[in-house]
Amino acid sequence: MSKVIAHIDMNCFYASVEEKYNPELKGKPLAIAGEVKTRHGIIVTSNYEARKLGIKTTMRVGDARKICPNIKILRPDMPKYQQESKLIFDLVREYTDKIEIVSVDEAYIDLSDFSEPIKVIATIQRRIYKQLGMPSSVGVSFNKFFAKMGSNLKKPLGFSIINKKNYKDILWNLDIGEMHGCGKASTKKLKKIGINTIGDIAVANEVILHSLLGVQGLRLKNKANGEGNSELKYTVDRKSIGNSKTFTNDLIDEDDILKEIKKLSEKVSSRVKLRSYVGNNVSIMVRFSDFKTITRSKKIPEFICDANDIFNYAWELLLEHYDFTQGIRLLGVSLNEIKKVKELKVQLDIFDEKDYKEEEKLRKLSKKLKAEFGDTIITDFENFDKKDKSIITTSFSKDFLD
Repeated sequence: MSKVIAHIDMNCFYASVEEKYNPELKGKPLAIAGEVKTRHGIIVTSNYEARKLGIKTTMRVGDARKICPNIKILRPDMPKYQQESKLIFDLVREYTDKIEIVSVDEAYIDLSDFSEPIKVIATIQRRIYKQLGMPSSVGVSFNKFFAKMGSNLKKPLGFSIINKKNYKDILWNLDIGEMHGCGKASTKKLKKIGINTIGDIAVANEVILHSLLGVQGLRLKNKANGEGNSELKYTVDRKSIGNSKTFTNDLIDEDDILKEIKKLSEKVSSRVKLRSYVGNNVSIMVRFSDFKTITRSKKIPEFICDANDIFNYAWELLLEHYDFTQGIRLLGVSLNEIKKVKELKVQLDIFDEKDYKEEEKLRKLSKKLKAEFGDTIITDFENFDKKDKSIITTSFSKDFLD
């Protein structure tokens, strides 16, 4: 049975992120360059408005300004791009962990386990655009090469399906220079001997291809005939599982924010349990209406996976760092430092006999007592529930515990 592989590629990613943070840039020529002030800086990427005017990647800033004097040129903001990238791929992981991240703005996704893979990837693409404001193009096929070629066919917001019946019609008439993996030097050599299209290399003589390009020539021929690799190199061990949500209207009401944190915690819990993970660090992400973003995390004493536990820590973090005076555009909740349950020497009560819920109740009681009566109300937490309780005597302690 054939695999179902999707390739998702963000459209003009750096420029799209800058437009998201500053909507006034939308619809105007925009480029990202390593050095903005000098005319010798190199264009890293540009938006479609700039490309229509002839602005290209690797073009010098000075040349770009000659073509378009009013072009807006910004320096790359990698922390911001990495943050947006994480949001995108965390959203993808809400559906599957079978993802190979190629770069900050593209990834392969194995959809073979889904009964309706096209519907799944279409939903992912739509959510990335609607919730995160990031346009992308998607290619779906039975191997990675055709999936990549599919995502390149239509931009922006493209969606292409290449299967065993239509790949010749869709790809073979394309110029050989548009073939993924065929660089400028190889293209030049191939065209010199009359190989001008992907279809030409698909039927070319293998001896000639090998003499011209070596093993790479044979690989290109195999790819053109649908013999590309379909195995993904999954991203190494996960360290966190999270969910985030972007809101159409800014949130400021406490009840509304609480409900959303609870929903996000439930989603995180569901994904964590489905994959048999637990974690001992909870973090939140809050993006305000002015796009200022804060992330805060908290190390916790036990490994957890329950929705209520995740929510309690997340809400506690929010209350510590937010005063409900500024509108919230995005909320995120993550469970971090996750491990497979079977890897733990000490496991949660749902997996072994020890009752950690009771221990957690004691910790919460300890916190409540300390908040009301000071840090010395409990001097030895480990022995709190034992016969020789180390509790400083107060009139309250007797009344409360009797």
